[in-house]
Amino acid sequence: MFSGNSRSRRPTFVSLVSLVCWCGSLGALFSSALGLLNFAAPDHWFADNMSFFLRQFLAGGLAGCVAGGAGLLLRHKLAFLYRTLWFAACLALVTLAGLTAARTISNTVETLPLADGHLPLKVISINVEHLFLGDAVLQAFLEREQPDIVVIQETLWWLQERRWQRLGLPVGSAGANGFPEHLKVGDLGGLAVYSRFPVLNAESTIVRGELPSGSNVYYDADREVLSLTLETGAGPLHFLAIHPDSPRTESRWLSKRAYFDTVDRIIDELKAAGDGPVLAIGDWNSSPWSGRFQETLEKNGLKTAYPGGFPQTTRFFFDYRLHWILGAPVDQFAVTEGLQVVKVSLGPHIGSDHVPLIVELGLKDGQ
Repeated sequence: MFSGNSRSRRPTFVSLVSLVCWCGSLGALFSSALGLLNFAAPDHWFADNMSFFLRQFLAGGLAGCVAGGAGLLLRHKLAFLYRTLWFAACLALVTLAGLTAARTISNTVETLPLADGHLPLKVISINVEHLFLGDAVLQAFLEREQPDIVVIQETLWWLQERRWQRLGLPVGSAGANGFPEHLKVGDLGGLAVYSRFPVLNAESTIVRGELPSGSNVYYDADREVLSLTLETGAGPLHFLAIHPDSPRTESRWLSKRAYFDTVDRIIDELKAAGDGPVLAIGDWNSSPWSGRFQETLEKNGLKTAYPGGFPQTTRFFFDYRLHWILGAPVDQFAVTEGLQVVKVSLGPHIGSDHVPLIVELGLKDGQ
């Protein structure tokens, strides 16, 4: 009786394993196809947004191909179809991996030790998600890092002012608690830049967006580019604080594209002036694998780099402990010639849904 039960159970087990292998191959093909949409249709809202999840698609595709490969050891009723499906899934995965790797290294530079005769610059970008700038964890982080420039997104400056006033503290904390002494706030109050270098010129460029029905009072469809010229002591530095809209709907994606067009125009004008290098940094709300992000780099001759050489999560969802699984690399920087990239790293969890982006640069003295 025991051997009879074993023979009756074995086909069921094999069938379940076969089903898992079929699902793995199908899942790998579907996951890789979603990732390939980003490269096939970069000017379509849904396809472009797939660029946020390329790492997850690659991981899912690899797991599915491994599961599907195990199924080659089994007999299937539709053996030829199964092998064809698995091969197609592997081909799609390899293609996606190759395109992702190519775009990762495109428009990037190697980080190198600070060259002789270069002024060191440490720049920190943080999307604080409306976190109070007087927060002890945030200030302790800045005091430890001692940055030369801090650019902050999603500040809701008018609420920050009220909190400082209610607590009887100096508004802005410029020159204290790790914040550099010179402060400029964008006209919309969403962007703020602290600099230890004097500000020679500051301009907010408003990019109008479409306010959808049902929006709460915290959401502003209009976005701004905060452009500063800083006197570094080694020559002027043009600094752009970046924060376009999040492309969660097609209308917001179109607003983000209009924002990128404005950034392109501003950088082109600054480069034409020829009086100093340009640094653009912030929450781009764009994956580095997005075709539109790479277009801005190529069109303006910009270069970038990533922590550890590969884009890592800067914006996470739900919980920081899941940031490797549920997150996306959206905080970026880009530089023109004249700025050496020394080091790129990420800061710790400071209470926002973003981690700080830390960029160490070298500015050639005498520019």
